[in-house]
Amino acid sequence: MASNLLVRFVSVIMLLFCGILIGRWFFPISDIHLYNSNDKIRHETLGESGIPCIVHQTWKSHRLLSARAQRWRNSWARCLTDCKHMLWTDEDNRRHIGMHFPWLLPTYECLNSGVQKSDLAKYTYLLHYGGIYADIDTVCLRDFRSLLSKSALVFANMDGRWLRSVNGSYVQNSLMASRPEHRFWMALLKRIVAKRRMNKAVGSTPPEQTTGSVVLMEELQQYLDDGRTDVRVFPSRYFNPFSWITAGNQGNPKAASCLTMGNMNEDQEAACVAAFPEAYVVHMHSKSWGGGKL
Repeated sequence: MASNLLVRFVSVIMLLFCGILIGRWFFPISDIHLYNSNDKIRHETLGESGIPCIVHQTWKSHRLLSARAQRWRNSWARCLTDCKHMLWTDEDNRRHIGMHFPWLLPTYECLNSGVQKSDLAKYTYLLHYGGIYADIDTVCLRDFRSLLSKSALVFANMDGRWLRSVNGSYVQNSLMASRPEHRFWMALLKRIVAKRRMNKAVGSTPPEQTTGSVVLMEELQQYLDDGRTDVRVFPSRYFNPFSWITAGNQGNPKAASCLTMGNMNEDQEAACVAAFPEAYVVHMHSKSWGGGKL
């Protein structure tokens, strides 16, 4: 009897071991929930900034990326070849927040829109792990890590004003960088939670105001007003050379071939990118959450 139990126990252990091996063979470790230790996605930092060389991106799942979106994502692997590249899914985001920020999970669960949830999640990546966050519809053209070597917190401007601005410019949350555990992100998350409590109809409020760039600019302006000096906001020509705010981009002749909402074909996209030789990153503004095409 004892020997039979031992055989069964060993068999179960072997099946579990084989299952893990098979799972890792067919499903490469690219999603965050397969990591048991934070140290496994730590990476070398960039200069004095303390920003790790990790690129975070998020999408609903690994399987729904269009060929165009996959091409955009691949540009980051070519651009920052020796960084760690993370693609977070909706499932990963919920697991990550529940594990590391359980106090934030009720707010996350109450958000009705996917873009609001992804906004909340992207701030937690930068708070917990640090690194570079880039929207899935951004194209990396050349290595910009040297620009991140001095500041612990980095953002990018975009031309135009919409509801709010910081020092006269619109700051997007489509590309951001930070060292881990930077105080700004916790303050921003608390601001978002407070807004949720004051406005129970957050799901019907535009995401820019509840979780996106508008609320980010509110916190960033407060951060700057408090005299903080470890933050840098880069001009639009580097990371947001054309704007979705300026109607028809009439204020920028270079952007004549640039269309938002995913309306560019491959030739138009190439012409749009070529129009901005100073750019390190171009945001395509597909706005898939607002009816655009990815």
